[in-house]
Amino acid sequence: MTLQALAGVALIVGGSFLDVPVAIVLGIVLLLLATVHWVWATRGLDGVTYRRRLATDRTPWGTDIPMTVEVWNRKRLPLAWLRADDEASDKVGVRERTMRFDERGALVLRNAWTLAPFERVIRELHVGADHRGVFELGPVRLSVGDLFARRAIVEDRAGVDRFIVRPRTVPTHGFERPDRWGGEDRARIGLTEDPARFAGVRPYVPGDPRRRIHQRTSARLNRPITKRFEPSRDREILLALDLQTVHGPTWEVAFDDEAVEALIVIAASIARSLAIERATFGITAAGYTGAESRFASLAASAAPGQLERALDLLARLSSHPSAPFERLLDRIQRATRPGTTVLVLTARDPAPFLAHFRAIARSGSPVVVLACGREAERDLARSRAAGFAGRRARLDGPWRTAERLVIA
Repeated sequence: MTLQALAGVALIVGGSFLDVPVAIVLGIVLLLLATVHWVWATRGLDGVTYRRRLATDRTPWGTDIPMTVEVWNRKRLPLAWLRADDEASDKVGVRERTMRFDERGALVLRNAWTLAPFERVIRELHVGADHRGVFELGPVRLSVGDLFARRAIVEDRAGVDRFIVRPRTVPTHGFERPDRWGGEDRARIGLTEDPARFAGVRPYVPGDPRRRIHQRTSARLNRPITKRFEPSRDREILLALDLQTVHGPTWEVAFDDEAVEALIVIAASIARSLAIERATFGITAAGYTGAESRFASLAASAAPGQLERALDLLARLSSHPSAPFERLLDRIQRATRPGTTVLVLTARDPAPFLAHFRAIARSGSPVVVLACGREAERDLARSRAAGFAGRRARLDGPWRTAERLVIA
């Protein structure tokens, strides 16, 4: 028996003994309030079902996920109010609701209803996809009020919905679908070249490797001429993503979240273009993905679904590095199959990594540098001077509004 009920009984007994009608009436009211509260506290959540459904567990950046929230009062007892607080991961947003913090300090999605006996209500909501990553909704805390709107009972119910927001991708200028020519798949343009397909010569450009110089043509024209080869689409390609945007120890450097997101958009767009070209590709990065390993890795493959697996990996990837990029390059040297072209996507000066690039090249894997930092031209010049091919990868605007990726 609650204190309120005990007080009501005491008032009734005392009022009857002392012949005080007001005390008797007040005791009856308190006893009635305690009885009503006890009924809703013991049966308020009996027969109440709560379901949350997401239309999909994966969505591209910027595409909201439809969600239905269903509540059903499957008993004769009406509910003055029923409140559902779904715990949510940081950065989760629902278009029709304002996310708030509950009394425990947890970010929650709050819904409330007044339910008649056997009433069922379904609400249509939309979960925002404004941030890349893996997010959760749930578990849920249900609260019920009695007829006088006082909280009667609180219950936590299990059930977590996880969903992935994949990174944004944009069309890539520099990749085109292959033509049929001479009975073979022939790429019009690509990131790598096939040394077995000589395509002619062109004027020498500062930074071109010396071994590419065509000796006889250069001697005949009295100026340096470089050999040109057709783009290749047959080699395996490993995209090595450098998550660190400035030099320094990984545990001390403050990362630029916007710069990292732009890098991931570029990586995702390149992966989509490689998938369109039916290339065999994989991705690796020194970042956390929720697994035990400090390195994120997707083995090279041309199987169906490779693009989806690559986008899921990039969605899970942390915005801060888990290890120095040099350690990732050492890992690539040991584990990469000879003949695989390593595309190094970085926003930093590649000079500190040149020794690692040479080691990878000596192991039989050509290295191509994709520079996308503010000093991309300078970075490319240093890469080419060291004998490595390089391209510039640039979005035509901020990553949230860019319309294409230009690789030149």
